[in-house]
Amino acid sequence: MRTPNECWMDLHRLAASLDAEGLTRQERFDNLVDEFLRLPPLVRRELLQELRFLLSELTDLEPVIIQATNAAEMKKVPASKTA
Repeated sequence: MRTPNECWMDLHRLAASLDAEGLTRQERFDNLVDEFLRLPPLVRRELLQELRFLLSELTDLEPVIIQATNAAEMKKVPASKTA
């Protein structure tokens, strides 16, 4: 059974792993492509499916998370006092 924040922690670990692939964006991409091409074709196809799934889901999730965050923060804003 997954813990409540496990998906967010996995996202955090993925971001850290991606960042560790190189100092620049180009270096990270070069390293990842090189590693990807060394994988067996079947593994590459599966990973490409997973990459597409993640990109689609995260792209659609971002505005939902932003909206939910903004709404939650608006509820916390104290009402301004009038004189």
